Amino acid sequence: MDSAAFPERDDITYEEVTGLQFGSPQFAWALILPAGIVVLYLLRRKYVPRQVPSTFLWQRAMKDHAANRPIQRLRRNLLLPVQFLAALVLALSLMQPCVEGGAASRTILIFDLSGSMQAVTDGRSRLSLAKERAEEILRGLPAGEEITVLASGEEVRQILSGSTEKEDARQALQGLACGRGGADLDRAVSLAEAIRREDEEKGARILVFSDSYLPPEGVSAVNVGRGEENRSVYSLTAEEDHAYVRIGNYGGDCVLTVTCSADGVLCEAKEVEIPAGETAGILFRIPQEASRTEVRIREQDALEADNQAEAAVKHSRTRTVALSQDSLFLESALRVRGDLRVLRLDEEAMETTEADLYIYGTSPLIFSRDPSETAFTWAEEDTEADGVLTAEDTPMTAGLTLKNVFLRSCRPVTGGRAAIRAGGEVVAAFTDSEAAIGFSLKDTNLPLKYDFPILVQNILAMLLPEAENSSAQALPDAVPMTPEESDVRTVAPERQAAEEKAGSTRGRDLTRVLLAAFLGLLVLEFILAREPWTRKRRREAANR
Repeated sequence: MDSAAFPERDDITYEEVTGLQFGSPQFAWALILPAGIVVLYLLRRKYVPRQVPSTFLWQRAMKDHAANRPIQRLRRNLLLPVQFLAALVLALSLMQPCVEGGAASRTILIFDLSGSMQAVTDGRSRLSLAKERAEEILRGLPAGEEITVLASGEEVRQILSGSTEKEDARQALQGLACGRGGADLDRAVSLAEAIRREDEEKGARILVFSDSYLPPEGVSAVNVGRGEENRSVYSLTAEEDHAYVRIGNYGGDCVLTVTCSADGVLCEAKEVEIPAGETAGILFRIPQEASRTEVRIREQDALEADNQAEAAVKHSRTRTVALSQDSLFLESALRVRGDLRVLRLDEEAMETTEADLYIYGTSPLIFSRDPSETAFTWAEEDTEADGVLTAEDTPMTAGLTLKNVFLRSCRPVTGGRAAIRAGGEVVAAFTDSEAAIGFSLKDTNLPLKYDFPILVQNILAMLLPEAENSSAQALPDAVPMTPEESDVRTVAPERQAAEEKAGSTRGRDLTRVLLAAFLGLLVLEFILAREPWTRKRRREAANR
């Protein structure tokens, strides 16, 4: 594990995160409420009118008058401490207190960014619902919590690493967006497990936000959304003057309108009836010169992203090779390329015949795009070959071994870049537009070896590259979505890790406890405010 990718948090110490912490300290102003209650009691003046038959009771009245003094008013009043405690508990609950379990823990949020997370339920995508759930969890995290955010699409990316600022996590969530492919959630969970193992004492809670993930032991899954019906462009191929599209139906029986455009111009629109859970193929005619085609389903459904796909049109192209030499081995090596058409001509007819490549001569054997000129020169007569054949490290000799290849005679070649040597003499060379083999194929056993077709194909690859198969790559953002992502009829249930069900060792949030205490104090205050025993004494005194 790269320590640079997951830096240790030296700025968070044991003392900083132990004891009482407050998730919302901005509500500390509420602590003035208990003091306000005491002030109200001090300012209150309460007199009870009484009729007395004698001045003997004036002493009792003077005691009541003394009770109006500020300190005396607070004596023997059960409502005051109850109301004071209720206000204090309410103020503390607003500040979201929590008791940490010794050190700040980690929360790792993993987001599924596959194509299916774009599915819409009641006007909201599954990804937006996942972000909302994550926001709720962030608000409930205690102060000092380390937050890591992983994004899992076709690749796993670490968006946020070990931040203790909730605002950083919120900004990371805002930047998440879905792709058209799948999500490697297993790899993301493995990465999260590695982060958790970095400090097992501190521990980490792993939450996966998805729509279809079934987590392993120790990992919680928050699966959002609702099962919806959907239709999609299942596959698309285009060749020459036609395009073939297959539409998938992940729902009930339906009739769809599918359009086809070529190079941005609408070509055809067809209706197709598809039974529930089946696929249907449609053939469209497109202009033969078209380079790109697009198909689209007009009807809206739960997942708009898979209602459109785009692909390049494949056009086959045949290359012509003019060959003057009557060699079965050479002709067989040329026909390995399926896009070549070989014409056997006299050498005099080469300059008057139009071809993509010309092969002429005997010793040397010349491969050229233009037979009217050459950059090579060679000896006028064959000479006896001297030494073993060796191949230089060049594109012309890629893959050649020349093992057990023998050469009787040759005509050394000058010009271009050396490719094969016999002793100190260059017997094969090449330039950007031609190649020369300075010996006759009849004077060597090379045509009988596997090296010969490899050599010929290397020369063809240099001088006559294969036409690019433009249909091999569709636009990255318009390839058909996989059936697994388009099928959004089901959503997996949420699963909570056993550790979370049993109670986390990361600490305890006291907010709910304080709210329960506040409700209990309100009930007690309601009972005391009625003063049932005081009323009873008053009735007994009146009856005497």
